[in-house]
Parts: sequence; C-alpha cells; structure tokens
Amino acid sequence: MDELPHAGLVHDGATRKSIDAAVSARNLACASNNTRWDELINYFRKQTGWRPSYRSKSVTGYISGWDVEWFYHLPFPFASVEWFDIALYESIPAEGRLLKPRVIDHTKDISNAVQAIGFEFEVRGGVLRIWGYLPKPYEDFLPA
Repeated sequence: MDELPHAGLVHDGATRKSIDAAVSARNLACASNNTRWDELINYFRKQTGWRPSYRSKSVTGYISGWDVEWFYHLPFPFASVEWFDIALYESIPAEGRLLKPRVIDHTKDISNAVQAIGFEFEVRGGVLRIWGYLPKPYEDFLPA
C-alpha cells in the first residue's frame, strides 16, 4: 500500500498556503496530524468487504458529498480537513421482496479504532465525526 496516496499529500505550495491562510484567518487549533489520519486511512483500506461511507469539510468551507472509495478519493491533503464524518451503519439488501433490508451497526468497532488512534470525535445518529481542528464545528451534524 506504500504507493497509495497518504494524508500529507500536497499537490503544490499554493494549496498548502491556502490551507494555512484559512486556518490562521479562522484562528483554528489543530486537533489531529498526518500520522493519525494515515492510521485511519490504513485501517479502512485493510478492511475486506464493507467499508463505510465518509464525507468531509475543508477549512476553506467546502463540504464533500458522501463517498465510499478509501484509496484515491479522500480529501488530500488532510491538513485541510476541518471535520471528517464516517457512516456507521451497513445496509444489507433484503433476501426477498417482502423482507426488510438488514442493518449492521458498526459503531462499536469504528469508535474503538478511532479512539485507539487518538482522535477527538463524537457519535450522533449513525455518524461518527472526527475533528481535524478546534473549536468543534457542529454544522450539518445531527442533534445529540
């Protein structure tokens, strides 16, 4: 997996400057680092079968759509990530027309992994939010 992109991937100096300017202008404090982000990315890349969907918000204000691809679609560089949401429920299609789909709750496993890595996070309504910066932004996060 060494050839895959990692959390610190920066395409150019202008990208890094815009991230630093946004962080400074908003007086944000860093709550994470590339080592933690890389541990999270590698944790999900190593999973077989189901991988959760995720989305993120950049310090510049952009909120991504939900995605499930953990190899190349991530918000590189992660220094730009203000928050990172991970969906905790896996939907299993019904085995017949009259049966409801099954839902598997991965809250415990994912929370334990995120906590072991050392992230500042919170769980609400089937979503785990990791904060890349403080203060903790709660916009577009389900109420407690």
